[in-house]
Amino acid sequence: MVKIRKKEPMKKRLTRKEQRKQKQEVKKTHKRLYHAGKTNGTQRVVAAEAAAQSSKGGREKKKKKRRAKVNPEEIPVEQLLSGEVDADDDESIASDFSDAEVDALLPASRKVETYEPLGKKPKVQRGAIQRQDEMEVRRRELRQQKELQGKARKQRVKQLKVDNEEEDREIAKLEKKLKLNKSKDKNRLVRKMFNDGLDYLLDFCLDDDEEKQKWEEKQERKRQMKEQQEREEAGMWSDEDEGEDEEMKLPEGDGDSESEGAEESETDDSEEEYSEEDDEDQQEDEQPSKFKEDIYGRKRDAEGNILPDPIEQEATAAGQKYIPPHQRALMAAASAGTNEKQAEILARLLKQCKGLLNRLSEANLHKIAVGIEALYMKNSRYNMNETLTRLLQEALLGPTRTQERMVQEHMVLLAYLHAQIGSEIGAHFLQTFVELFDGHLKDGHLASLAVEDKQLNNVVLLLCYMYIFKIYELSLLMELIGRLADNLCEKTVECLLLIFQSIGFRLRKDDPLAFKTMMQNVQSKIAAAPLELKENPRLRFMVDILNAVKNNNMNKLPQYDPELAENLRKRLKAMLKNDRYVVTLNIALADLLRADKVGKWWIVGSAWTGNLNEMGTASKQKPNQSGSSAGFADQLLELAKKQQMNTAERRNIFCIIMSAADYVDAFEKILHLSLKDQRAVAYVIIHCALNERRANPYYAHLALKFCQYNRKYQLAFQFATWDRINDIESLSKAQIRNLASFLQQLILSAGLQLSVLKVVDFMQLERLSFFFMREIMVKLLLASDERELQQSFERIAKNSKLQQFKQSIRLFMQHFLLQEEQLSKLKLKEEQQELLQQRVDLMDKLLAYVDL
Repeated sequence: MVKIRKKEPMKKRLTRKEQRKQKQEVKKTHKRLYHAGKTNGTQRVVAAEAAAQSSKGGREKKKKKRRAKVNPEEIPVEQLLSGEVDADDDESIASDFSDAEVDALLPASRKVETYEPLGKKPKVQRGAIQRQDEMEVRRRELRQQKELQGKARKQRVKQLKVDNEEEDREIAKLEKKLKLNKSKDKNRLVRKMFNDGLDYLLDFCLDDDEEKQKWEEKQERKRQMKEQQEREEAGMWSDEDEGEDEEMKLPEGDGDSESEGAEESETDDSEEEYSEEDDEDQQEDEQPSKFKEDIYGRKRDAEGNILPDPIEQEATAAGQKYIPPHQRALMAAASAGTNEKQAEILARLLKQCKGLLNRLSEANLHKIAVGIEALYMKNSRYNMNETLTRLLQEALLGPTRTQERMVQEHMVLLAYLHAQIGSEIGAHFLQTFVELFDGHLKDGHLASLAVEDKQLNNVVLLLCYMYIFKIYELSLLMELIGRLADNLCEKTVECLLLIFQSIGFRLRKDDPLAFKTMMQNVQSKIAAAPLELKENPRLRFMVDILNAVKNNNMNKLPQYDPELAENLRKRLKAMLKNDRYVVTLNIALADLLRADKVGKWWIVGSAWTGNLNEMGTASKQKPNQSGSSAGFADQLLELAKKQQMNTAERRNIFCIIMSAADYVDAFEKILHLSLKDQRAVAYVIIHCALNERRANPYYAHLALKFCQYNRKYQLAFQFATWDRINDIESLSKAQIRNLASFLQQLILSAGLQLSVLKVVDFMQLERLSFFFMREIMVKLLLASDERELQQSFERIAKNSKLQQFKQSIRLFMQHFLLQEEQLSKLKLKEEQQELLQQRVDLMDKLLAYVDL
């Protein structure tokens, strides 16, 4: 109900004394009215109204007289502050009694008229108190309660509808996943549930009648299946029985056309299947019941014996080569075209692989490689190998020269598949390309091959970059170069020139001795060539390139850019996961060419009919190749044996260190070994450094190179050093001096930290341990570069976990280096003694200051 106060005319402002008296009167009236409403409210209110009307005129006259006689300014301050005036927070001024009793007793000037909203009749107040009936209040409460219940019911129905819609959407989603949404025949879905053994689920959602009907259908279906099974076991399927069954089902006078319309779809399908199998069953004369087929496709009799394959018997009798069953099926599908499903799968696979290879580039190399790897996981490897071989031949082995960048990207893809999936992938493509190479070099083919035809050049380029990515060993490439040199002509000279331009420097770097032998062989073939070939400008240019590679002169090679291949090698290393790496195949050329006849011994589980004594170069030349490929002299091998390098890894590392031109050459050659055990490298380097007559900085520089290359080598050198320190009592003084000099160079160069000495027991220093600590500390403190010394001590000073070690170092420097007896034993010059004292004081202050 909206309350609207009438606008009253402006009145003269009352004085403070008049306001105070007016408040007291209003307050008394309100109290009287409040208590009057409790007992005999109606009578007392009427009397109060009459008294108020009679006394209204008198009060106004008195107020006027008082206003004339009394001046508000003459009222003293003490009277105003005496406390008779009510406080400002008195609620009597602002009291608003909305009760009907109070409104009736208030004077007309103080009443507040209220107006009902439009559409409702205002209540008429007649001076009496309007009280609501209790029954009406009860009815109103009941009506409100019913309204609340109705709203709650509507809300519940609405929520149930929302839940039903959500459940329908979930059911539709599951039907889509189960591929049931395309079927409009609900009975078919029920039949599927019966066949799948899920009929018990229908008990929760079917009515009694429907459940009974479904149960009867289930029993009928079981009975029919049992009858069919009995007929199959008894072998009673025949045309006469079918005719009798049809006569039993048909009414009299109906024909065959009516029988087709009366049968259901399922019985049609079943009878068609059985009718197709009738002829085969009659021809075999109950033979299938005696023979069974195992999981490998072989036929067995009732006793379990394997029956011979008639096709294989015919092939052996005629002296023909035996063809396995899977190849027989492929040949039949290819010749007759009956296997449409297989042809469709191969066509789809060809499109997928071609789409991936067309997008292959350096930027998306990893993405394409993962996609092809996924295709290998989904399809058979035979289909994938054949498909990729076909696509690579179409893309890279055309009659025109293929771009070198394109060849590199495809070969790094093959290297990735070779490492991730299996070595048989790379072996398959290597065998394919080598067979193509051999086919071009056969008698008659090379002479008829035009210079403009670049197929042989492309094959050679593919083989070169397969070697760059370590798919096969260097020995096979040297055999291919030897084949080209033996058939020297204008075309082979062009191929040799392509090899030297693309990977000549890599051959020289990997095995200088083998490269030198190959170069001498090529030069001898060129010297024995006819005069016409010697005057060929291509041959002269090839000789110039060969000499440039021999002298390591890269400027003479036109358009030589090894950065792309190196970047692809790094990218390949980053792409490989789960500790995978490219397994290098050590296969000879003769074994690849005879693989179809003898077998593929390099594939695990592959059939092989050869003999170890009859193997080509793989067995006969293996001892010679191991010595020649390594390129180590007999003296070095004998020295490695004396130094107790009892494993092949340690022997190779030792020979490389002893025969290298400098520490960079040794570092690169050791990395090419692709060793997994870094501790073998650290062991051999420290062993060589200790057994020198005098300290040789060559080993320290080599160790520093490995420490800067990878932290694994740094840890390996740290562990190897601890082993030597713990076993220091077995070393001689010369070896201890070499070890101290070796560690001093590594510590100052930040290869190792000074904390490598924390394994020394300073509480029980023995004679050789004390000698070792004195040697290394004197060499460190007398270093030429003071900045390197300070940095090496700062590295351990900042470590709060080495408090005991730092205190031990300070104590050792103060008591075992600065005493007169110890200084005299060191035999230092006066300048060196002064420098030693200054350095000791400086390092001591550094360690003490950081500790504080």
